[in-house]
Amino acid sequence: MTEQDREVAIQTVKDILHVLHEKRYEDLSSCVDEMEWDDIEEIRECIQGTLDMKGFDAFDEYGVPCNFHPRYECHHEVEFYERPDGFDAEYVLTSGGEMLDLRLRLNFLYLKDGLKRIFHTIFLRL
Repeated sequence: MTEQDREVAIQTVKDILHVLHEKRYEDLSSCVDEMEWDDIEEIRECIQGTLDMKGFDAFDEYGVPCNFHPRYECHHEVEFYERPDGFDAEYVLTSGGEMLDLRLRLNFLYLKDGLKRIFHTIFLRL
């Protein structure tokens, strides 16, 4: 993975977190080239249900200071997993500086003309 690929991935995560923060779930597809999980109402229910259950209003934007106890900095960064045809990126979602049990997962495929950005899922972090 090149530094440019890493920058594209981080910017994609930032864009998605901004949309999630503003609860504009219908705009998720504008942040990526493809939506594997494209049921926006299901995404909204999953995300909003988790926020409501935890007593939070909205997801944090990228780079918001964390209040993790103990302080796990690695959970406040994009994690990368390389594959022969591209890489995956994961990010732990937070609200109010607190970690939630949800992770954003994106897939990136190497193409001749650049990266294909794919919204894969938001899943329960075990």
